[in-house]
Amino acid sequence: MTIRRLLAADAEAFHHLRLEAFRLEPRCFRYAPQDEAGVGAAERAARLERDFVAGYFADDALAGAAGLAFFSGAKLGHKALLWGMYLRAAHRGSGAADRLMDALLEQARLRAEIVTLTVVDENARAKRFYERWGFTTYGVEPHAAKLGDGDYLDEALMALRLR
Repeated sequence: MTIRRLLAADAEAFHHLRLEAFRLEPRCFRYAPQDEAGVGAAERAARLERDFVAGYFADDALAGAAGLAFFSGAKLGHKALLWGMYLRAAHRGSGAADRLMDALLEQARLRAEIVTLTVVDENARAKRFYERWGFTTYGVEPHAAKLGDGDYLDEALMALRLR
């Protein structure tokens, strides 16, 4: 099990992992496969250079990832956004998610005071995971995402104060 920052050279593997996540877990993400499919190669590489994205590798294959974006500006520079956490089902319960979160929070502590995230409100397993790491819910956005069948997903807004 290896955790490391993803670089531009990892963009294609990361892209395929995100497509898989959105296809296999449509009720767990606000994005759809077609959203990720529309992201060009240059933009995929730039995202990995801009944000801190930690990848979990098993047998030299990318099996999970999560990102951390830092806000900028005089009034928002103290915040980071955790996004896109996904781990292939075969690796859930292995401790890999904790190792990804540890890598993200290690980076966040260097630059941020607060980490925020959104999680689909019905995703109880993910919410419990974030709560175990100290995140608390401060609101719920109703109908945050609309599925192709006309159903809606509410998103819980969560935050963790680092200092």
